[in-house]
Amino acid sequence: MPTKNIKPFKPTEQQAKQWLKEAAQEKRRLLFSKHAELRMRQRGIGRRQVLETLGHGIISEHLHLDIYGDWCCNISWQHAGLRVTVGVVFKLDENGEWVIIATVFEG
Repeated sequence: MPTKNIKPFKPTEQQAKQWLKEAAQEKRRLLFSKHAELRMRQRGIGRRQVLETLGHGIISEHLHLDIYGDWCCNISWQHAGLRVTVGVVFKLDENGEWVIIATVFEG
């Protein structure tokens, strides 16, 4: 992902839900952070579970500014007997919006 000219972007809650569904369907830019990939390996959570959560989950922590000035939210879904929560960040650059998977955990 290019890091030049990327800005925090606050979507509406409706936009956020739509973008998460589109990211799950590979219709929107999606990036897994290194931290998220590490946590997924540690916690035995696969990409399929994350994508299922993005596509079907409910927002469990509403849009808010994090300590870095980024707009983010958590989305959760029960998948294969496990409640998966995905922390996402929304960014904007000259090519459009990004959905970034910041972290993944059970619960």
